[in-house]
Amino acid sequence: MSDDFDKGGPDFTDGQDIVEKPKRKGGSTAILGMLKWVGIGLGAVIFIVVIVVITNGVINQQAKPLSSVPASESYQAVLPIYATFTTLDQISTQTTDKEPWAIVVKINLGYEEDDKQVADELNQRRYQIQDDLRNFFSVRTISQLAPNNEDLLKEEIRARLNRILTKPAIKAVYFQDFKRTQM
Repeated sequence: MSDDFDKGGPDFTDGQDIVEKPKRKGGSTAILGMLKWVGIGLGAVIFIVVIVVITNGVINQQAKPLSSVPASESYQAVLPIYATFTTLDQISTQTTDKEPWAIVVKINLGYEEDDKQVADELNQRRYQIQDDLRNFFSVRTISQLAPNNEDLLKEEIRARLNRILTKPAIKAVYFQDFKRTQM
């Protein structure tokens, strides 16, 4: 077998000249390779940004923020201090129930301290306000005047009296005395 190899095979022992491939000028292959990786990187960044934006949109639509602060006046930490109109007389009336209840109420009104015109107008309309308040309580039933409805009653009185005044200046209604007595 080694004899066959010696007879006709190529002789590798002779030093043949190694032919080198000619170098290309301009390096276009390197630029194309670099552009390919830059494109892949940009595509990955754009893909990640789109995924983040979509995820945030879905999360914000589905859930309310856990750290929201209530905006209602009932959740304020400190109640404002108002000037108080205290010259209204005590109101005595009866409810409209079949068996009427006697109602005795002493009301004070709160308004902005720096608004001196309100105090003047409240003094001028004092008897008109007292009559309106007497009427307000006389058309109610005892269930409407129950202690658990006092916040609602205060709000109704505030809105009602603000319609009487030239501008809505009453900010608070205070019950100094509120007696309910079955007759």
